[in-house]
Amino acid sequence: MLPVAGWDIAELSRAWASASPFPHVVLDDVVAPDTLSTLLQAVSQEPHWPNRGEIYDFMASGPTVAHPTLQALHAELGSPPVLEAIRAISGRPVTSADLRSYVYVPGSYLLPHADSRASIGRMVAFAYYLFTEGCEGGELELYACEMAGDELISARSAHVVMPRANRMVLFDVTNASLHQVREVTAGNRVSLTGWFLG
Repeated sequence: MLPVAGWDIAELSRAWASASPFPHVVLDDVVAPDTLSTLLQAVSQEPHWPNRGEIYDFMASGPTVAHPTLQALHAELGSPPVLEAIRAISGRPVTSADLRSYVYVPGSYLLPHADSRASIGRMVAFAYYLFTEGCEGGELELYACEMAGDELISARSAHVVMPRANRMVLFDVTNASLHQVREVTAGNRVSLTGWFLG
């Protein structure tokens, strides 16, 4: 599904290294239109449940996707060609991937946080947008952080990535990779999201 053989790895690696406020890349038109439709259809058939906590409110699939099409994508994300591409772009020693689907409806949000959890080994995060038509809000906001060791001293908004169908965002996972999903105020934001793990 993912045409990684056609990616310009050298250019993506340069973009990753030079990105601000922390390493990330944005890839547009990731898959063919018919593949995008197939993935969106699979997500529409995948069970989702409300997920609410101190910093988030959205709908999410189970920890393991159930639809065969999504399972196939999950397997592909963990395949040698994709892992090799992610390692070359990011310089991180990733060895596997996980995947869930998320639906943000009006009122859904994810407040500023970093995905870094040493016990899980998250190294590179990804968000792949499947459907954003009519969506207002839902932007991925990246923060520039001042750190003292592993302690966050201050943060300021530094970059915003608009959700767009068939767009994938890859970004580095460290204690300083603070980000959020702004509240969706209209429409739906449907994505496949997860991490490449080491």
